[in-house]
Amino acid sequence: MSEKLVRDLIPEIITSDGETANVRIASGDELDVLLRAKIVEEAKEFLKSGTAEEIADILEAIGALLALRKVSWDEINRIREEKLEKKGGFTKGYVLTMENDT
Repeated sequence: MSEKLVRDLIPEIITSDGETANVRIASGDELDVLLRAKIVEEAKEFLKSGTAEEIADILEAIGALLALRKVSWDEINRIREEKLEKKGGFTKGYVLTMENDT
């Protein structure tokens, strides 16, 4: 049996379709891990599709993780701006070519 984190209304949607939603509630450290896994899952879906909808899913999962960790978007933006100043952004499209050490 596999499990994955789903959006809050998914159990209601499943039930309204006449099906049984087998869910449990994760908390604390487990929820932190599940949210990080959800971000990776959504990023993989975005890599395939490239759609704005997948970006929205990634941001929703990041927002939930920030709330769980009690970190504000302002704090994340401050960190982002510091990194932007020290290392730059990704707007120029530089691709670093590296030798394989195999």
